[in-house]
Amino acid sequence: MEQILYGAPVAKQLDEISLKIFQEVKSNNKTPHMTAITVGDNPASLLYVSRKKEKAEELGVEFNWIKLDKNTSQEKLKELVETESKNTDGLIIQLPLPDHLSSEDVINCIPPDVDVDGLTSYNLGSLFSNEYKLIPATSLAVLELLNFYQIKTEDKAIVIAGRSRLVSSPLAKILSSKSYNANVTVIHSKTSNQKQFITQADIFISAVGSAKLYDSSYFKQGATIIDIGISSVDGKTYGDIDTQNISEVASYRSPFPGGVGPITVSALFFNLSRLVKTN
Repeated sequence: MEQILYGAPVAKQLDEISLKIFQEVKSNNKTPHMTAITVGDNPASLLYVSRKKEKAEELGVEFNWIKLDKNTSQEKLKELVETESKNTDGLIIQLPLPDHLSSEDVINCIPPDVDVDGLTSYNLGSLFSNEYKLIPATSLAVLELLNFYQIKTEDKAIVIAGRSRLVSSPLAKILSSKSYNANVTVIHSKTSNQKQFITQADIFISAVGSAKLYDSSYFKQGATIIDIGISSVDGKTYGDIDTQNISEVASYRSPFPGGVGPITVSALFFNLSRLVKTN
């Protein structure tokens, strides 16, 4: 029988850890601070940041949301990042940015010790050492989900769909490390026969962003399915997994919504708590 992997209890567990650290900081007359920068009026970006603002209020974190015009130049954005980084414990640049801006260039202007999203080249590169400080929030959310529900990864075939610095790259590295010992394969838009790989997966993690892309025929009996993707069709949002008949094959499945999403926001503030504590 399919077990649903709800994100709320995982998020609650992370929040309790973060809140304890934030309270310790406040006892020393300092209020934890996070800055978020959005460029333009992408509805999804504004929604994501509003959720982060709500979580900040819940955890007692001061939250500074800087909203920039969509035509903001690369130079002005970089100058702002450099200035604001001096006045905060954690800074995020909400992606995606408008097409005329280089996301990687701007992100790498964030000093590693306030890069709460863990997306600078420095922090991503540190994942290849044994002393990394931060894991990108979405990747951390998936790992915490697996840990919370005690889903075994050792010698399991894990297939990750989609390639990004936010999800697939960090996850592939960490899940194949000695901490998890999984056999990881990353598939993408140029993979000619995705089903061939997915039907062999003990654990399938989808971060494509294409509505109902994978139906029950893609999965082997007893698979664990984690849906990270999000897309909008006719004003409605969907995950990557077509859930019709999915309970007939899946042993464990994260729902959309209510799965990885709630954990991701809490994971961001868990990262902030680590930065506050170590800085």
